[in-house]
Amino acid sequence: MRKKGFLIATSAGFAAAAAPGAQAADMPIKAPRYVEPAADWTGWYIGAHAGAAWQQTNASTSYADTTFGNNTFSKTGFIGGGQIGYNWQRGNFVFGLEGDISGLSNKNSGVANGYQFTSRVHWLSTVRGRFGLAVGDTMAYATAGVAFAGVRSSLDFAFSNSQTYSGTSSNKTRTGWTVGGGVEHMLSRNWTIGLEALFVDLGKSSVLDRNVSGKTGNFQNQLIISRVKLNYKF
Repeated sequence: MRKKGFLIATSAGFAAAAAPGAQAADMPIKAPRYVEPAADWTGWYIGAHAGAAWQQTNASTSYADTTFGNNTFSKTGFIGGGQIGYNWQRGNFVFGLEGDISGLSNKNSGVANGYQFTSRVHWLSTVRGRFGLAVGDTMAYATAGVAFAGVRSSLDFAFSNSQTYSGTSSNKTRTGWTVGGGVEHMLSRNWTIGLEALFVDLGKSSVLDRNVSGKTGNFQNQLIISRVKLNYKF
């Protein structure tokens, strides 16, 4: 009898000890907290841009190996166009190539030494490398590359009565370089928006004065561009 009671008490003790574990096993397991994956910048994209372009023209006249009358003129105009590019991503670092083409409204002119200098950048195209650091959905990047532009340079006679008489003009494709940077934000998996600033140097060019043999007008054009970009990522 005593032995039977001992067995019953021992069994009850084991059941009580096992009960909390059984209850815990029956409790639902809480799902792990969802962590949004890092933005993926890899792939092709295409887009459009618009903004402002500030053009500075350094002009001078040369004759008989002498340069005189250095003057600087500036003008701000509209720039707009499109771009296409590709990004590679490794961790938080993003590497890319981008090409763009833009139309500009700039027509920069000024009078000096009896001449009116006029320089107009019709179009601008750049091919650039990009190096960026992505944090969450936002990427900051630096960029640099080569620039091409259609530039029309004119050298006209100017008089005190504000009249100008046709001189000489040159319409050429200029090659230069560009450097800048920007910030781009991923609105969704396919859409990004960004703000970019570029400095462009189109080098030096000259226009011969057809009325005075050996006399030339010299031009050097530089641009500072600020633009908003909207891209669709494939």
